[in-house]
Amino acid sequence: MEAMNGKLSLEDRFLISQSLEEYQMYQNLIETLESEIKDYIKKEFP
Repeated sequence: MEAMNGKLSLEDRFLISQSLEEYQMYQNLIETLESEIKDYIKKEFP
């Protein structure tokens, strides 16, 4: 319940940090894939 009041343990901070990094990594992968798909569509279906 302390986390609800803004008090996070070191372990919780670490897990949140790792989760954020993982989220950002997947966001970057999605952006890359979207770009590749758009390029493919433009090339194959002008």
